[in-house]
Amino acid sequence: MNSLTLLYAEDEVETRENYERYLKRYFKEVYVASNGLEALQIYKKYKPNILLLDINMPGLNGLELTKQIREQDKTTRIIILTAHLEQDKLLFAAELNLTKYLPKPISRLHLKEALNEATKQFKELNKSGSKVEFKNGLIWDKDEKKIYENEKEIKLTKYEILLFELLVSKKNKIFSSDEIALYLWDDIIDLEHSSKLKDIIKRLRKKLPKDTIENIYGAGYKLIN
Repeated sequence: MNSLTLLYAEDEVETRENYERYLKRYFKEVYVASNGLEALQIYKKYKPNILLLDINMPGLNGLELTKQIREQDKTTRIIILTAHLEQDKLLFAAELNLTKYLPKPISRLHLKEALNEATKQFKELNKSGSKVEFKNGLIWDKDEKKIYENEKEIKLTKYEILLFELLVSKKNKIFSSDEIALYLWDDIIDLEHSSKLKDIIKRLRKKLPKDTIENIYGAGYKLIN
């Protein structure tokens, strides 16, 4: 688990603080939220690998939050925490692809087992999966080196593929023009290459949904995903 990140959403302060300390033993990073709306914002910003969500939270309950996330994200593993009397709600949640739901109060033994299962599922999905999903519906197939929008391939040129491959290789990294040019041509950077690069970026941005590639003034380019 130590290589993965987790978001824990629980509105009861003492319970949240108690389990936050416990969870930090096992995960590289643990994010905490006191309500569903805060949890959604943290998820969008950090994209944690595993979510541990209380079913009853102010603003947005655990199932509503899960539904929103599942509209775009099929691989993040989700564990729902529920009181015994609320388990009937989960009969309607099969489509949410939950790893598990756990009754409260939480047994640490059962929590550890659920986290181990979520970790295993996440690693299996990402080990064999070659696809990167974006918020705007794009899918990048790393093996095929192809981009799809609504299951339809977006035709790219050789250098457009290389450019996108570089940008997607490191999440949230801003690549300078020189870094990109070196990756595309592996050669001395000159005015001709600089002009070509601008044309390639311009053409690629036209083919992709708006704001897929962000231009960071004075720094370079990054993908918004």
